[in-house]
Amino acid sequence: MATRTQVVLGALALLALAGCFWTARRRAPAAPQPSGPLLDTARARVTIPAVLDLEAFAAGDPPGHHLVTWEGGRAGPKALLRTAASDAEVLDALEALGAQPGDTLSEASWTYRDDPERPEPDARATGSALEVRVTLPDGREVPIEALLEDLDGHGFAWVLAGNRALIPVWKSGCVVCLQSCPGSKVANRNATIRDLAQGRSRFAPSLLARELGTGAELQVHFALR
Repeated sequence: MATRTQVVLGALALLALAGCFWTARRRAPAAPQPSGPLLDTARARVTIPAVLDLEAFAAGDPPGHHLVTWEGGRAGPKALLRTAASDAEVLDALEALGAQPGDTLSEASWTYRDDPERPEPDARATGSALEVRVTLPDGREVPIEALLEDLDGHGFAWVLAGNRALIPVWKSGCVVCLQSCPGSKVANRNATIRDLAQGRSRFAPSLLARELGTGAELQVHFALR
């Protein structure tokens, strides 16, 4: 039969082992969050992380134009949603998914946006039709349009505009634009750069976006329609 001393020593040993176990658990590093695009072939969609920034969207030049931008691009501080995934990475992932870029917008559509004699600013983006959705911090998934008030009623039609050739030229990091912009990878073809220049394509954060607030962490999903 174990003596009282043996019982006490055994209990102390168990406590020491438990302490080592809980210390190891506390010190275990958290699983890293993916920063680049996640290509989910089973669900046929591409997912990127994003952070909501109401102030950046309002202060953008022009305001209400950039919806999702790469944090490392020149337009990084101007969008409603900022992501660690680069625009080139997103374009690569969407092409790997099978989406076809339109590549029909020229740099002139932006350069001559205030020139009524030039036709380029009236061009609309083409490419594979996409569905763009977001997962909210509470787990709900909604269309990305739920974060916006469409003040001029153009509506939304997302396409893979492509525009790969301008990535090294503009270095804007534009992932999703709210108009047919030659810098966008994904564009809303329902509005043109002419609409933007003439104040006919305006957007504001929705009540949902304002309730979430700056700093809310979301996931943005792209899928073929």
